[in-house]
Amino acid sequence: MKTSARQCGWCGGEGSTMICTKCRLVDYCGVECQTQDWKAGHKILCAKLPKAVKKAKEKVASFSLSDYTTRNVGTFMVTEAEARRGQILEERAAQDICYDAMDMTKGSTEKLIEILHALGTFPLSTEAWGMLGHFYQFEVDPKGSREKLCCAEALKMHDTAILCARKLNPTWSDDRSDELSWGEIENRPYLRALLGRAQCLKNTGKRDEAIRQAKKIMRLNPGDNQGVRNLLCSWFLEARDTEGCTNLLRKFDTKDDACLAYTDVLLQYLRWMKDDVVENDVRLALYTAIQTNPFVPDMLE
Repeated sequence: MKTSARQCGWCGGEGSTMICTKCRLVDYCGVECQTQDWKAGHKILCAKLPKAVKKAKEKVASFSLSDYTTRNVGTFMVTEAEARRGQILEERAAQDICYDAMDMTKGSTEKLIEILHALGTFPLSTEAWGMLGHFYQFEVDPKGSREKLCCAEALKMHDTAILCARKLNPTWSDDRSDELSWGEIENRPYLRALLGRAQCLKNTGKRDEAIRQAKKIMRLNPGDNQGVRNLLCSWFLEARDTEGCTNLLRKFDTKDDACLAYTDVLLQYLRWMKDDVVENDVRLALYTAIQTNPFVPDMLE
């Protein structure tokens, strides 16, 4: 299939006029480059991944706890569901495989194969689905319009990760108000998937929905070990929601965080433009930011 000139996914040359018609994510100079890339591992992304995803989704839909092996692990440092039903051994094995994949080269075929291995071990692995979302979102490295296509695929993976987490943990509903501490390791795959979903929503033009998702994450994990506040502040400012940004910054000390300190400068400037504050408020925010990190202004010139 012909398309506009782009960078070849194999040799890196400009002027590519072919596109992979299966995944529609990679461009090529011609058949030779496409063949070489296919042999080098693109066939995993194109052929093996879709089949593995389809098979895993079928098992997610028909999930029954009786199909897996569980053991009693008590109630200390485990999820509410694990305390009640026990730990699913296949889920634990898949999580260990995911940990191994995390140490592999970003975007590598080996890493993708390992993630699919985890998914084959336990189709409801929240971590594996979330890592597939991250792979599409940050590791495929698409060009131009392909970015939105990758984000759309990533969003599907994160949505499935969230679905799996809620199947395994029924109290983790969308309207949950109780906290899910980052300190409990078992909660982290779910929190990562929620954040990945928020980023995908933002990158696909659904900013307001992304903001709602990020606010939910902050309610679940108010300590914000993931740095959601930085993203949320920038999204608030982009939406010109000075009230939302102000309320969020009140929960954190900007004097110890250069990112938040300079965010506050932009916030106070926007509020000054709306006559909500006076010029001295902007100056004070700038002074505080410079005290936190004096090198930022030079980098902005």
